[in-house]
Amino acid sequence: MNVQFTDKIDNIFKSTLHLIKDNGFHGTPMSQIAKHADVAIGTIYHYFPSKDELILALFEYCRKELYAHIFQHVNQEMDYKEQFYSVFKSFCTFHIHQREYSCFFEQFYNSPYNEIIRQKEFLEGPYGQNTFMKFILRGIQENHFKPLDEKIICSAYIGAAISYAKTVVYGKIDFSEKELTDLIDIIWTGIKNND
Repeated sequence: MNVQFTDKIDNIFKSTLHLIKDNGFHGTPMSQIAKHADVAIGTIYHYFPSKDELILALFEYCRKELYAHIFQHVNQEMDYKEQFYSVFKSFCTFHIHQREYSCFFEQFYNSPYNEIIRQKEFLEGPYGQNTFMKFILRGIQENHFKPLDEKIICSAYIGAAISYAKTVVYGKIDFSEKELTDLIDIIWTGIKNND
């Protein structure tokens, strides 16, 4: 769904993220979102005819925010390995510091909404708007990685990053730039093309 972005929509999205983190999808009615965002419920329905459409639009918003964060320090002067390390570090720090987004993603990917997005991306072409997947595919096409399925690489990459972020968030370990770099070394070494 394409809605023109406004401060009101930003406020609705931020309120929805906050409430979903605490109450989950089912425990967050539109009336509660309106109250938290300090807007009339009719305003929400003006932009989003249903809660499903709000959740799907919020997913696209969150994904754009994530990509803006993780690719902000990447530039064409960096070689691919440097870009890989930068993206991985930014991905981890996003999930450490942006807990509302992280909780939303986790719930979204474990809900029926994920299937809706998968179908949409299937119809629009492989990985439609998935900038991260395109980044991994470029690594494969440029022979930086072993000839592995891109979904396997993403599983290793994303799984390790989120697991690390959770161990930091839940206080099991303190954040350490060196340990994060060690983790990225493990991933890079496991998938890099040695030919």
